[in-house]
Amino acid sequence: MRQIPRLMIAAVLAGAVARPAAAAGSAPPADTSHVTLRAGPQSTGAFVAWPGGSGPASGLVLVHESWGMNAGIRDMARRFARQGYVTIVPDLYHGQVAEDADGARALATSLDPKRAIAELGAAIAWLHGEKRTAKSRVGVVGFNAGGILARAFASGRPDVAAVVVFYGSPEGGPGKLGTLTAPLQCHFGEKDEAIDLAQVTALDAELTRAGRVHEVFVYSGAGHGFMNEGAESYHPDAARQAWARTLSFLQKNLKVKP
Repeated sequence: MRQIPRLMIAAVLAGAVARPAAAAGSAPPADTSHVTLRAGPQSTGAFVAWPGGSGPASGLVLVHESWGMNAGIRDMARRFARQGYVTIVPDLYHGQVAEDADGARALATSLDPKRAIAELGAAIAWLHGEKRTAKSRVGVVGFNAGGILARAFASGRPDVAAVVVFYGSPEGGPGKLGTLTAPLQCHFGEKDEAIDLAQVTALDAELTRAGRVHEVFVYSGAGHGFMNEGAESYHPDAARQAWARTLSFLQKNLKVKP
């Protein structure tokens, strides 16, 4: 089992979580449901956003931020569903949602990484058990501390076809890529006080030396949480560009047409 230091999980907590940008255009709202995931003897709830139609669709596991499965991350799941992905968000905090930065820090610090990894695995198993996604490729997308988990979870998982990380700490990158084989895309803000850009550069270089398929983007003028519309950290230009790059990356690796 991969080990994820608790301090690393708690390290990226700057910025407030707000409602992500709504999907552009007149696309119909995504249908949603709640399911229960079994991870060994334990269980947790999960939020699912469904794309329109009834045909095959690729699946996404969306890993929530340090603040938990709040309205913002559910809206993000709907955004992905509008693009054609069955998107599942496991509740790694089991019903708890932070109301402030101190609460988010406490929840992130108390997270059991082994259980979280098992619950992410249960989310993939659920996707493989669903008719629409049974034979499809699956991607994992994580924000903030969820980005750290997404990358760690995907290591050694041949059933993960793509990983996208938004401002998840690059700590542990150089020489510590583990068994990550899935294509990786990372997004960082140039002015993110919680991210050491030297580590971002080192991560990019190590991925290149290792021959891993990857893309690492740093957005000029953007800080931590630049995707969060409504928060002071929101950076419209960076958010639009990162969203377009994410959809292109997932389309390439998961083969889903919006």
